[in-house]
Amino acid sequence: MMKINITKAHATQNHFLIIENQNPKLNQKEFIKKICSTKKHERIDGVLILSKKDQWENYFKSIDFKMDYYNNDGSWETMCANGARCAALYMFNKYGKKKMNFEAGDGNHTAEILNNSSVKLSMIKPKYCSDELSIEKTKGFHVDSGATHFVVEYPAIENQKVKELGKKIRHNKEFQPRGINVNFYEVMNKNEISVKTYEKGIENLMMSCASGSVASVFHLAKNKIIKSPVKVNVPGGDFLVDFSNDWNVVNIIGSAEIEQNYNISI
Repeated sequence: MMKINITKAHATQNHFLIIENQNPKLNQKEFIKKICSTKKHERIDGVLILSKKDQWENYFKSIDFKMDYYNNDGSWETMCANGARCAALYMFNKYGKKKMNFEAGDGNHTAEILNNSSVKLSMIKPKYCSDELSIEKTKGFHVDSGATHFVVEYPAIENQKVKELGKKIRHNKEFQPRGINVNFYEVMNKNEISVKTYEKGIENLMMSCASGSVASVFHLAKNKIIKSPVKVNVPGGDFLVDFSNDWNVVNIIGSAEIEQNYNISI
């Protein structure tokens, strides 16, 4: 039996388990699925495996830690922006550094703790991966904002419709074999939008998906429909996205919360 220390955290109700400096052999699909099932009556969307430079000194140069994100089905994903804010707050609480650099699957990021519950996170420059696509009677765009997203305008979409239509688009042959995250957006005004996301690997409507929101903001800003900064409303709350005109600088500013620490034996 092995005892593992776990920290539970969330950002705009996107819930994660955080594990630091564990044996790399534990980064396996069945292990992730098993620890996500330890909280049977609580929603766990994914797992953040954090590796600090003490573990691989020669590998770490200008970064403070490495973050690997896994969906609750055990699948690895390049980036989770809500999870990254939780990871940054966790590292600040443990090591006291307010500004940090870290590596995720999509590249390097910076994070800054603004106060006890707000984190400023840099994102990579988003990019289009397609022209307009007609998918499942909708028209939208494939955008990579660190993770891959399909963004489509769908005002006042109901939650059940997000689940049904999101699932169809996620599994559409256009996006196979990996699938895609699906974001339905609504423009409120030039500085505010609402986004609902169906996420692959979790296969459900999310309370929040920050990278999907950035993809939606990118598309709308490129079409001069909105401008920085943008307030993004999601089912689990809201956060800000600000960006430079050339999109070389992109930040998410939003809350994160550490909920509890506990041990499990496996």
